[in-house]
Amino acid sequence: MEKYSASEVNLSKRLKNLVKANQSLAHIESLDDLLPQLLDLAQEVTGAEASSILLYNSAADVLEFALAKNEALGEETEQILKRNVELKIGEGLAGWVAAKRKPVIIQDVQRDRRFFKGADHYTGFQTRTLLCVPIVYGEELLGVIEVLNSKDRPCFDPEDEEILDSFAQLAGVAIIRSRLLQTQLKQQKLQIELEAASQIQAQFCPQCPEMAGGSNVWAVSLPAAFVGGDLYDLIPMADGSWLTYVADVCGKGLPAALIMVALWARIRSEALVDKEVDEVLESVNRAMYSLLAKENFFATIVMGRYWPETGRMQLVRGGHLFPLWLVGKGLGKLPELRGIPLGVLPRPDYDTKEIILEPGQSILFITDGVTEAQNDRDEFFGSQRLPQYIKTSNSPPWGSKLLDEVRAWRGDAEATDDLTILEIWREPSGS
Repeated sequence: MEKYSASEVNLSKRLKNLVKANQSLAHIESLDDLLPQLLDLAQEVTGAEASSILLYNSAADVLEFALAKNEALGEETEQILKRNVELKIGEGLAGWVAAKRKPVIIQDVQRDRRFFKGADHYTGFQTRTLLCVPIVYGEELLGVIEVLNSKDRPCFDPEDEEILDSFAQLAGVAIIRSRLLQTQLKQQKLQIELEAASQIQAQFCPQCPEMAGGSNVWAVSLPAAFVGGDLYDLIPMADGSWLTYVADVCGKGLPAALIMVALWARIRSEALVDKEVDEVLESVNRAMYSLLAKENFFATIVMGRYWPETGRMQLVRGGHLFPLWLVGKGLGKLPELRGIPLGVLPRPDYDTKEIILEPGQSILFITDGVTEAQNDRDEFFGSQRLPQYIKTSNSPPWGSKLLDEVRAWRGDAEATDDLTILEIWREPSGS
């Protein structure tokens, strides 16, 4: 039978432990679970009394104790080191290894001027021998692993260094993998939260109600991201009329969506008082001004009060795009509507004008997600295309067909702004 020397048996055992380390680390996803396993295996591979891992904090340019294992002193060692010790790059033997990105074996650390005595001072542990290797992934420094006091031999040897260096490479891959998994989990959590926010925001856009007198309504609001700053509403009034509006909070995403919710609640509150539409807008602006101005937000809005039996509509505008009054195959001329966006001045004045929506006519409230929709050549849909589109249509409703036109224009290009269309129209006479 072939005999093996003690050193060959020992090396075989170390290699088996290294394979075991590779298999163990491959299944660990959390950094909190990874580090204890990593140090247990490091001590087992090298036969050390103690071990520690210091991770590199690139923002502070220091090494910080992430975990320490010590058979003699117990678990409190880790907390002592975390509270009291951090090393600048180049400081101590661990800092030297991090700076040079080279392993080091020290037979008697007390004779090495690079040795940092603070850790022993705080823990009461006495370091005699030390092996420290860098953890590097590509060009990125991740930290260092050090093992202390070889239990069965006077000192660590080059075989220990080679084994631990290989182990550190495995650790580097495992740390990066753990980071990527943590990032992925955060992204998945954010995705779930944004989807929930989108579902909640959709509840603020009401179902289109049935109207009397041959009047109809259709609306859509599509955020560019999960949530947005566009808003529309249809509020029934006591006299059978409807208070309706389209608003656009400057900006996109969650901040704009939060402002949108506050605006929705304030308009609903003011509508209960049954004021004229200009008075509603003035009251809303007074209530929202401090919030909007403080956060450097503003909101454009166009509001109408509509009586479906007669087609009468009062209009007021706060810096928003003019509605489109569709008359046959052309656009009707709306009266001038002066007014600035909400949140710009504490007490602005708003003008109220009236129109009559005749049978076969329609009025569209839109946001700039329509006019500023871009195709893959960065060309805007543009307000000049709206009259061209209208000339090709015979009768209302026009809103859903306009949405189709915008989508066709945009093609595969991503939406760059929230888009909202609200249309009120009256059926043609005799239909």
